[in-house]
Amino acid sequence: MVDVMTLIMIILMSIILLITNVYILVYFSHPDDKESIIGWVLKIIVILGLTLAWCQVLMVPLDVSNNRTFGGGIDMKLFWFIIFTISLIYILVIFPISSSLYETQDDWTCCEKLRHSLCMFLVMIIFFVAITAILYSTIGKTDIPIKKIEYDENCSKDLVLFDSNSPIEELSQIKCDVITNNESVELNVNIIVYSMAVLTFISWIVFALFGGIGLASVPLDFFVSFKSRPKLLTSDSIRQRKRILYDEICELRERGDELNTMETRGDNKKFFLSGARRKYNRLKNEFVSRFSLAKKEFDMLSKKNLIGENCSAVFYYLLIPLGVLSTILSLLWLIQFICSYFYIKKDGRPGYPFLSLMLIYFQDNDVSFLSFLFFSILTLYLLFCVIKGNFQFGVRILCCWAVHPMEKGKTYMNSFLFNISLILLGSMAITQFVTDCLSDYVAFTDVDTLFNTLIKNLKFFKYFYRNHVFQYIFFGVFVLSLFYMTYQVCKEQQSIKDKSLIELDKEKEKNRKKNKKIVEE
Repeated sequence: MVDVMTLIMIILMSIILLITNVYILVYFSHPDDKESIIGWVLKIIVILGLTLAWCQVLMVPLDVSNNRTFGGGIDMKLFWFIIFTISLIYILVIFPISSSLYETQDDWTCCEKLRHSLCMFLVMIIFFVAITAILYSTIGKTDIPIKKIEYDENCSKDLVLFDSNSPIEELSQIKCDVITNNESVELNVNIIVYSMAVLTFISWIVFALFGGIGLASVPLDFFVSFKSRPKLLTSDSIRQRKRILYDEICELRERGDELNTMETRGDNKKFFLSGARRKYNRLKNEFVSRFSLAKKEFDMLSKKNLIGENCSAVFYYLLIPLGVLSTILSLLWLIQFICSYFYIKKDGRPGYPFLSLMLIYFQDNDVSFLSFLFFSILTLYLLFCVIKGNFQFGVRILCCWAVHPMEKGKTYMNSFLFNISLILLGSMAITQFVTDCLSDYVAFTDVDTLFNTLIKNLKFFKYFYRNHVFQYIFFGVFVLSLFYMTYQVCKEQQSIKDKSLIELDKEKEKNRKKNKKIVEE
């Protein structure tokens, strides 16, 4: 039977997360979206997307509790299929249609909006269905490895004399000639499982890149934000920073006029792979990024000069415990990663379970709610790292990735949809990552069978999962990001003084271009 305390904790956490989803929507959403009917529809879609992401986190400890006693009465396999099927529909159907409908301009006709949305939908669905159909029809099978152990005849007779009550010490004294054969069993998987495998493979690309960046940047950014908290400025410094901000705003107005001219010309309505459309997207992303930076500089100058904003200083001191907590969580995942993928036993299992031991201890000692709570914190932190990594990556590579910052009271639905879809896509890889990383904790569960038995051993995919390719990419991105960001922070702190954010950003851009020119020469 499922542990009652775990079930109660899951229900309570579900209610809390649902309230949190609504609060996030109200806190960040732009007032303009309240006046449109489609805005309300998209808000429901946003809440649904967040709920689906949280559900994947909540279902893992429920699956553990359900199968800890070998049958808790809940068909968790059906639950997993339902969750992943809805996630598949959300990512491939709901997101491209709703996002393209929202992002189309007000001067577009109804036919133009529908044509644009249908184009985005068809590109997504045809690409995914074509890849899935080709792979499933050719190599849609899984090779499950098994170990066959044979004993000689004398050993078999000796073993018959022992029963389940026999001491282990006596069993260990039997000398047998053991023959071990490593074989595999080839099985067919259904199309739903294979679709999940394809989407999870794509999800791993998102998680390995953004998760690795976020795992390094989240703790660092908390301390950097505290270090750069509002401080008293001299009048000369204030005047200089206001002048720089004014020049930046004038330049942004020129960029805005240029974008408006391109929209009048219809560049934003062309096919998304065309040169004009890609140039428009690059300029638009650069404009959004620079506008966000100018807005942040304006807010900082306001806070440093308005007496009424002094109470906000309390918020910056809360960043210290948040930085300490995020540092601990990043270190825990780093240690667990090393124990799981660098220290491995001969049979392929992790050399030391580490976090699994703690979770199993809580689960088996009438404090299963602590196991659920600790597991949820660890997994939700990885989801947060994916979003943070996306913003860090998008700000630096404007021509390849869209920038969708989340700002209080100024976030439009297209940014919500993009970030929620990213969370939902990344959560699939996170679920497989924690299932593989915490294999001792999730042993004998349906999610363990799904990911570590079926999907992990699928033909073609098994070469990536058995050799931990994505996990090593994730670790490599984390190490490179940590060194790069630490170097950048130390470099900025030496020359920051009273410089504005705009000055620092231009200096970094100038240094990047200079380094690029040196490399090319």
